[in-house]
Amino acid sequence: MGKYQIIWRTKARLLYIRHLSYAYQEFGAKAFYGWIDSIREMEERLQEYPRAYMKVPELSDMFDEYRGHTVMRNFKVIYTVDDKRQKIKIITIWDMRMHPDKLTKSIR
Repeated sequence: MGKYQIIWRTKARLLYIRHLSYAYQEFGAKAFYGWIDSIREMEERLQEYPRAYMKVPELSDMFDEYRGHTVMRNFKVIYTVDDKRQKIKIITIWDMRMHPDKLTKSIR
């Protein structure tokens, strides 16, 4: 089995950039680079082990199987796995301080 390709949905990439910018402005370079390192480590792990992270219980009633990895304590990177095409699609970055209904709406 080869490495999985990671594809970022445009919305997820924009959220990532927004969070990076906010982290830098509010908390400085250490938080900024913490985000970058955390995402890079997640991507490397997912390429080898696409189901490394837990299913997202708030999305268990949806058609696709959504998994998530917590980044910087308050954010969860939500993704799906396509074994046939060996691709991982990053769907969104959810601020876990928000109500779970907002997550469901952002996926649909």
